[in-house]
Amino acid sequence: MSTNPIRPSNVKSVSGHQARLVFIVAAFLGLTIGIGESVLEYFGLRSSLFETTEKALQAFEKTASFAVVSQDLELATQIATGLLHFEAIISVELMDQTGAVLISEERTLTPEEDRWGPTLFPTITHAEAVELRDPAEPGVTVGFLRIQASSWQVSEEWEKRLVVALLSMMAGIAALAAILFFISQRYVTRPLLKLADAYRHLNADAPKQSPLPKASDYDFLEYREIAASGARLMRDITRNTEVRDLTASELFRSQKRFQDFAEISSDWFWETDRDGGISYISASFTKTLNKRSGEIYGRTLEETASEDANTAKWKGFNEIIEQRRQFRDFRYDIESQPGVRKTVSINGRPFYDEAGTFIGYRGTGADVTNERLIAEARNEALQRAENANRTKSEFLATMSHEFRTPLNAIIGFSSLLTLPNTRAMAVERLTEYSGAIHESGQHMLELVNDILDISAIEAGKRTLTLEEVGIGAVFTHSISQVEGLAKDKAIAISTSVEMASDLMIADERSVRQILLNLLSNAVKFTPAGGKILCTAEADGSEIIFRIEDSGVGISKDRLPTIAEPFSHSSIHPHVAKEGTGLGLSIVRSLTHFLGGTFMIDSEVGMGTCVTVILPRVGQDTSLTQDMDATD
Repeated sequence: MSTNPIRPSNVKSVSGHQARLVFIVAAFLGLTIGIGESVLEYFGLRSSLFETTEKALQAFEKTASFAVVSQDLELATQIATGLLHFEAIISVELMDQTGAVLISEERTLTPEEDRWGPTLFPTITHAEAVELRDPAEPGVTVGFLRIQASSWQVSEEWEKRLVVALLSMMAGIAALAAILFFISQRYVTRPLLKLADAYRHLNADAPKQSPLPKASDYDFLEYREIAASGARLMRDITRNTEVRDLTASELFRSQKRFQDFAEISSDWFWETDRDGGISYISASFTKTLNKRSGEIYGRTLEETASEDANTAKWKGFNEIIEQRRQFRDFRYDIESQPGVRKTVSINGRPFYDEAGTFIGYRGTGADVTNERLIAEARNEALQRAENANRTKSEFLATMSHEFRTPLNAIIGFSSLLTLPNTRAMAVERLTEYSGAIHESGQHMLELVNDILDISAIEAGKRTLTLEEVGIGAVFTHSISQVEGLAKDKAIAISTSVEMASDLMIADERSVRQILLNLLSNAVKFTPAGGKILCTAEADGSEIIFRIEDSGVGISKDRLPTIAEPFSHSSIHPHVAKEGTGLGLSIVRSLTHFLGGTFMIDSEVGMGTCVTVILPRVGQDTSLTQDMDATD
């Protein structure tokens, strides 16, 4: 048998543990059986003892009757002595019918405290008496014979037998334990130690060089099976080691390949855990978006975004994640650095472990900021093109309408004047035709002037002539131009000019054109009986002009575009003298051209208020505008 290896002190030996267990079990079983048999024997002896004393009492009954009748003291003494020969009887008493005691004797017993047995099984005393009959007359009682029996003899005898039984049992237990220990050592411990020694020399790192245990070295089938199983295990380890080495080599090549792809790719790879937190992200992400990995790990994809996550887009994305579905080209914005927004596109799919349990998402990501910027620029260009095309269409539609109406009037009335019978017409009719032609010509001239003005202003070709302009005077002149139309519609025009005598340095023609256009619009769109309020007030270095009417008003949705060229606010676009819709556009352009501010506030049915804020001292910007236009 091989030498046992050194083992820690707190590790138990199977041999010693087995010996202890065998001894304890054998001792427990032996003592239990021996004590049980001794107890049963004790109760059997005690029962037999009392039966014997009863029979002895019956045997001396007749002799005791003769002794009582004859008052023979010697015979009575012999009876008592004879009964006391039975060790169970400890006292004898013989008396006549009157109660006179003829003989009374007792046995001297060993004190209870001098024996250990009675403490386990106490001594039992049994009293018994028989009536003595007259031999001549059996029906007459002549006395009594009384005895007391005790189990003291059985207790003393049982003590001796118990000691002997215990000693013999201990010897038997020791012999049985030795035999069982020898058997366990021979057929269990030694073969196990031999197997352990064989397995101890196995080397899992070099299984091919390890000596395998031989099944033929063992006599019993069970140990042969263990040895054969160990040999099969080592052969399996050998094969698994070879497979492991091949797998490790392939895994290394695969990881190196993946690492190379991840480092040179402009896209990045990412992976999340089952709770959505990012658990891996490739280095391309940090290079592309200027983010450190520590800023990303543990955060969800939603938490990396710099946009509101309560939108329908993110709610739909979260539904896809909850349903464990694959997704492609999900785009959102990330703040790569303060104030710098980049757009990324990610693709992802769920992955599971061998048991089919969901453990996260993995996928790819790419920076699509340039695509977003190109798309935004393209959309903006398309929007500008659409706006320009729409403006062109509106311009052509407006011009075709606005020019056609006065031209039709001019052509029509001039045709009438060329007819042969024109000279026969009344002077009033000729005057009417001439006036219509003149009015239509004037209207066309206004249209052409408006178009030329807005074109010059937008092209930066408008020339400013700065001079002193009386604020009250320019207001009075502008109001006088529309008073006639206002009176025809019974519109009351009131003014509130705080500095009527004050002066401002500006281009007088532009200021008059601004006020005249605003007043013309106010009169045009104010119904009969309405009111127009004109105010001018100073605010530091600025002059505030405000024209407020009680006209039809402008809807909120049209306010943002009402000052665009050719935009009409009237709900009757077929009215011939409505104009080109360039009035507010000219006002806004001239206001900006003079370095001022243009504002408009209106509500349908409540009227319109237009505010123009101009600098008290203007600057000549024509040169700058020309240079801008040239550029």
